[in-house]
Amino acid sequence: MSLPAHLPKRFDAIFFDMDGTLIDSTPCVERIWRNWAGEHGIDAEDLIANMHGVRGVDVIRRFAPNADLQTEFEKLLGRELTDMEGTIAIAGIAARLAELEGVRTAIVTSAPRPLAQSKLEYCGLTPPAFMVCAEDVADGKPSPAPYLAGARHFAVDPARALAFEDAPNGVRSAKAAGMTVIALTTSHAADELGEADFLIRDWHDLRFHAEADGSVTVTVAE
Repeated sequence: MSLPAHLPKRFDAIFFDMDGTLIDSTPCVERIWRNWAGEHGIDAEDLIANMHGVRGVDVIRRFAPNADLQTEFEKLLGRELTDMEGTIAIAGIAARLAELEGVRTAIVTSAPRPLAQSKLEYCGLTPPAFMVCAEDVADGKPSPAPYLAGARHFAVDPARALAFEDAPNGVRSAKAAGMTVIALTTSHAADELGEADFLIRDWHDLRFHAEADGSVTVTVAE
C-alpha cells in the first residue's frame, strides 16, 4: 500500500519533531508547566492548549511578558532535566529508525539541545548526528525557520523533504517551509491536524525503505 496518489513516495531527507513524534513526555511536561503557571497566576489550561510544539522561551514570553525570561527559562529547563517520569518512546519508532540507516535524517525540535538529548537517551533512542534545536534559530515553530535550517544543512529542496509532526504549530512550520507533512495523532485529535498531508496513529502504520543515494521510499503498512 502507498501514500495517497497526490503525495510523493520518495524523499531526499526526513525530519522528525521530537516530543509527541518520537517520544511522549506529555505527563511530565504538562505537570511542570502547570506548576509554573500556578506560581505566576497564569491560566494553566490556556497555557497547555497553546504550548505544544512551541519553544519554551516563546511560551514564557507570551504568558509572562514581565518575568525575567532567562531566569524562568533556566528554572523550567532544570525541572525538565530532572523530572522525566512517564516519558516513553512512541510505539514502533525503534523499528522505523532502524530502517533509515544511510538516509539523510534529522530532528527539528522546539526543545533546547541538552533537554532533547536527555529525553531521547532516557527513552533509549540514539540522537541523530544533526538536530535543529530551540537555540539554533531566531524564530521557532510555527515559523518555517527550523525546517528550512534542516533543509539547508542537507542541501535538499524542501519540496523533496518529508516532515513528521504531532502538533498544529509544528505542522504549520513544516508546511510553510514547503515540505510534505505526515502527522501523528498522538497528542492532538485528527481534526486539529487538518493542515497535514496524511495522518497516522503511530509508527506501526508506516515502513521506510532506504535507497542507495540516501533518499527514502515511504509506504503505508499493510
